[in-house]
Amino acid sequence: MTQHFTGSAVAGAAGFAIGLAAAHARKAAAQAPSVVAGDWADALAAEHRMVEALFDKLLATDDSQGRKRATLLSKIAYALNKHGIAEENVIYPELKQRAGEEEARHLFEDHAEIKVFIHRLRMMDSATSGWRVLAEAFRDHVVTHAREEEEVIFPALKARLSETENARLTKLANWEAFKVA
Repeated sequence: MTQHFTGSAVAGAAGFAIGLAAAHARKAAAQAPSVVAGDWADALAAEHRMVEALFDKLLATDDSQGRKRATLLSKIAYALNKHGIAEENVIYPELKQRAGEEEARHLFEDHAEIKVFIHRLRMMDSATSGWRVLAEAFRDHVVTHAREEEEVIFPALKARLSETENARLTKLANWEAFKVA
């Protein structure tokens, strides 16, 4: 029995394949800066710098730029979500195993607070001075969290791991971030 495909079926299949390829290309582009940065700690630090640059743009807006503020807040939320997935699914569980529950719990709680900041800002009128005050507090929270990870927690974790374990953690963190990129 021979099957015949109509032109529209072939075109539909080709369109589907192109869509899948485009999605993977977009994911690869979104994850590329982290992969290029090096190991897991360097990649996460590079992502911190990218988010800080977005905050700089956000805080450079004024109350009349509500649409721009919403767009930048969405970009920050996306970047932090992608970043958080890698940390929460790979780094923090490893931290819990190596350093104990308290440090990992503290970082998970910081991430929960980040989600609350995003929610509160999305619920507020961005054309108010209160919105800007909250956005500044949000940036301060994220920067403090990032510095604690980069200067204290991650170097200590990295030192506890062998070169092979660090390489495996890098691979797993990149994969987690790629899945949500």
